[in-house]
Amino acid sequence: MDRLDIVPDERGGFAHEGSDDGDGPHEHRQDAMGVTGLTIALLYNPAAGSYSAGRLSQLHQALERHGHHVQRFDSRSFAPDGKAAFDVVCIYGGDGTSRLVVEAGVKADIDALYCCFPAGTINLIAREAGYPGDVERFARMLGDRTQHRQHHFGMIGDKAVLCCASIGPDSHVVARVDPGLKKRVGRLAYAVAALRMLIHWPRTALDVTVDGEHHAAEAAFLLKGRAYAGPWSLDTAADLRSDRFRVLLMPRARRVDALRLALFAAFGRRFADRRWLRLSARSIAISAESPVPVQVDGDIVASTPVSVEIARGRLRFL
Repeated sequence: MDRLDIVPDERGGFAHEGSDDGDGPHEHRQDAMGVTGLTIALLYNPAAGSYSAGRLSQLHQALERHGHHVQRFDSRSFAPDGKAAFDVVCIYGGDGTSRLVVEAGVKADIDALYCCFPAGTINLIAREAGYPGDVERFARMLGDRTQHRQHHFGMIGDKAVLCCASIGPDSHVVARVDPGLKKRVGRLAYAVAALRMLIHWPRTALDVTVDGEHHAAEAAFLLKGRAYAGPWSLDTAADLRSDRFRVLLMPRARRVDALRLALFAAFGRRFADRRWLRLSARSIAISAESPVPVQVDGDIVASTPVSVEIARGRLRFL
């Protein structure tokens, strides 16, 4: 897989090698009335299950009350100019919307900081970055934060992997989630899909190549962050700021193995299986005899065979 030919500049966002410097993203601008603030692109996805036009407007108004200059964009059609003068790209939504926005930002090579208001179903990025769900606190935070979190992320073709990916029974569950039910009940829709899958449980042999080494598995988890599917964790060593994935391979993925993994995620290592293989890697290739859906940040984005690698570019989040 070709790597992105981009490198981060010292201000955040992306820049091509040799690009000129300009105003930094945290140098507040002053308007004619003497009000200072950030220029913010506020991104949203009206098709997302948890989307609320009223809540989005509340966030927009709160940002403006705190002196920021806000422009709204639909994330599904967001195609920024590489020279767009945004200090901050603020994502209203969850991890799926964040992924769409980052993909557009990578393609356009925009120079901006990112942040995420937790308005999605799971909100892994917001959970790890500590973004508040109150609009006033969030708007105040944008002006107060001076430290930036540098996030490494992965790519599957042109699809970004911000927090996690999975191939196996977990991804089959995500593929069977009813979008309408998810809109009504949120994350409970995943539990319903899992219960429906118990009768016909899929098990497929995977050929997994991790940084050139071959392994056999029936389930694979590629982790960029500590949180998985909410407040739970599959690997406390995973870190959004790391330039490597943490990889968890399960040699068998029967119903009882899936139950054990769920107990491990909820209650800790006393439920761990010694046969599980944990690795650290920058590139992973996965194939199977028949196509298996690939889950990325809560959505199905591909099917096997796939190649995943850490992108050369980095993101900076407030």
